[in-house]
Amino acid sequence: MIIDLNLYHKKALIIGGGIEGRRKVRGLLGQDCYITVISDRFDAYLNDLSDSGQIQTIRAKVEDTTILNKYGDTLYLLLACTDNRSLNRKLVEKGRSLGAFVYSVDDPSHSDFSYASIINIEGVMQVAISTSGRSPIMARQVRMRAEKMLKRVIKKTDIENTKLQEFARNAAKSRIRSVEGRKKFLYSLLSDKYIQRLLMEDKMEDAKSSTIELLDKWEDQSR
Repeated sequence: MIIDLNLYHKKALIIGGGIEGRRKVRGLLGQDCYITVISDRFDAYLNDLSDSGQIQTIRAKVEDTTILNKYGDTLYLLLACTDNRSLNRKLVEKGRSLGAFVYSVDDPSHSDFSYASIINIEGVMQVAISTSGRSPIMARQVRMRAEKMLKRVIKKTDIENTKLQEFARNAAKSRIRSVEGRKKFLYSLLSDKYIQRLLMEDKMEDAKSSTIELLDKWEDQSR
């Protein structure tokens, strides 16, 4: 089962700053979570992210699980990405005992989840291809073939509509009482020719203003 964790303002810890550690950092960027990487060395990429405040780095040689003691139950996600399989297993067992979701880069059977190969379209839509840990290499191979096709199928207006739908859904929560009523309102935006034209013309703020005007009418009707 593929799930999308809500990592907003959660603490994510990556142990290991090698290739796999860097990949996991890239996957977490943009998730609005607090990312900490512990490693005995960092490359220019991780140092730049640290200098810009996007991640926190802690230089330490991790040889056992004592590094996790200071996190208590505040840790939400632990990714063990060292080149030591035995150490990774001990880290995920310790992390799990602290209540965190855990992942070992070389031991999917002892992880709480497997990593899917993600097609990310403008940071708004993600399509996941997973083999449930059976073969990350094949997941990447299929992702590369599928990515070009999906970027042709998913249009610019799909991305803009997604952004507008988020805005409209948040605005409608307190103004249209029923779930069914909110759903009908959101669908109406997709068929509103004026709003769709604004999105095609990259006039998002105007589209938001028109959405609020339309919401005013729906609210009046629902009273």
